[in-house]
Amino acid sequence: MSQNPSVEDANQCMKCGFCMYNCPIYKVDHIESHVARGRNVLIKQANEKTIPTDAEYAERLSFCLLCGRCAAVCPARVQSPEINVAARANLVNKKGLSLPKRAIYRGILKNRRLMANLLGMAAWVPGVSTKGGKPLRHMADFTSIFTKGLALPRLSRPFLAARLPEKTLPPVGVKTKGQLAFFPGCAFEFFLGDTGESIVKALAQAGYEVIYVKDLSCCGLAVRSAGDMKTAKLMAQHNIERLEGFDNIVTGCATCGSALKDYGKWFADNDPTNAKAVALSAKVKDFSEFLAKEGVSNKSQSESPAPLIVTYHDPCHMKWHQGVSNQPRELLRSIEGVKFVEMEGADDCCGLGGAFTLAHRDVSLAIQDKKINNIAKTGAQVVVTSCPGCIIQLKDGIKRHGLNVEVKHISELLNYQDPNAKIQTNPKP
Repeated sequence: MSQNPSVEDANQCMKCGFCMYNCPIYKVDHIESHVARGRNVLIKQANEKTIPTDAEYAERLSFCLLCGRCAAVCPARVQSPEINVAARANLVNKKGLSLPKRAIYRGILKNRRLMANLLGMAAWVPGVSTKGGKPLRHMADFTSIFTKGLALPRLSRPFLAARLPEKTLPPVGVKTKGQLAFFPGCAFEFFLGDTGESIVKALAQAGYEVIYVKDLSCCGLAVRSAGDMKTAKLMAQHNIERLEGFDNIVTGCATCGSALKDYGKWFADNDPTNAKAVALSAKVKDFSEFLAKEGVSNKSQSESPAPLIVTYHDPCHMKWHQGVSNQPRELLRSIEGVKFVEMEGADDCCGLGGAFTLAHRDVSLAIQDKKINNIAKTGAQVVVTSCPGCIIQLKDGIKRHGLNVEVKHISELLNYQDPNAKIQTNPKP
């Protein structure tokens, strides 16, 4: 059943202010129109045509990370993030997308092959890829113009699709429990290929045949969050067609998992795709959610001279959107040689929010600073998370603050004791 709120649901807001105490943006700038309570008033007024839906209104809608924390604490259960997305969609329907957004959303992200070709060409520029040698003179300064100083990872070479076979088998001696489809997402495919391999290896070590499904699309969440519902649905339909034959679908990306689990809500009840979308969403699991259910642990045969001190950051798309929080901690506590330390504000947003960090860099950095300070207080050597976006934001913050702390995906901790372990694969067809 489709349950997505519309702009009319902004009327349900009681203006109680619970969101004000929990919104990471409001904690930084204290601007009423940047928190759910104030934004819902604006959306209500825009729907009633008592205020113009102009550039200033669009700017107010953009001051939201869509983290979901306001919805989690709302006594009236008002889904303010989804109401905001609906309002953004109304703007797109009324005014259209800008030329750059049309090119990115409907041209590049929607066409995985085109995206791979464009990024593949970019990977040959010195310093842009992991094997691209030293950067061209002033390359870092040039790219920072587009990222507003955010330190992006280099492109993987080769991309994940070229590294993985169609099927990765469990190691010799490990009983095969079943088969699953791996959804890599764009970040692991093109930027964090080593981490993508680590996810697949951990799943294979747990006893599963891991199928790398070719020709998948972007999950579509970034496009949908920007209000381009039509393109996001086309992406979802493509992925549903490619994945509907599998009983288990696992992703290591919190954002992708949030999108895939919500595909059933992206299509109206009378839409022919609705039933398939609902069925697929029910089969999706996050990496840690899936392995924790399997009871997987990582026990070393040799004693570690000193424990590795590890803390965990909850991605918003894990904690607030999927309700997955205990499972990654269970996995971390099961790893021999790891001492898990809970950080203050572990489930506070890191400040990335996709394009938010580029549109509102100052606010993003202020939120990031709080997170990095909390990481520093733990004394951890490694901060672990389950979202490639959070990995990028945390690495950027740790670099800015000069901390000697590594940032890793949780799968890399499961593999850390034997990083060179080989897994069995079938030959590529």
